[in-house]
Amino acid sequence: MSIIIKSKDEKILFSIICKNSENFLRIEKELYEQYPEYKNENNCFIHKGNKIDKSKTLDENKIKNNSIITLIHS
Repeated sequence: MSIIIKSKDEKILFSIICKNSENFLRIEKELYEQYPEYKNENNCFIHKGNKIDKSKTLDENKIKNNSIITLIHS
């Protein structure tokens, strides 16, 4: 499956291919490899108005193919 992560400030548009059984933490790690400047910030990921639990799988977070996830950083 493919998901897209975009930042609220529109500086990030990141597409990644993954499995629905993967933990979101792995996807977050891949994002930080491409955008290391966001690694040490307090980031929150939102999907359809719900905060993503990073320790859960994509399925458990109800993330489907072609889902768009919003990164909110401070």
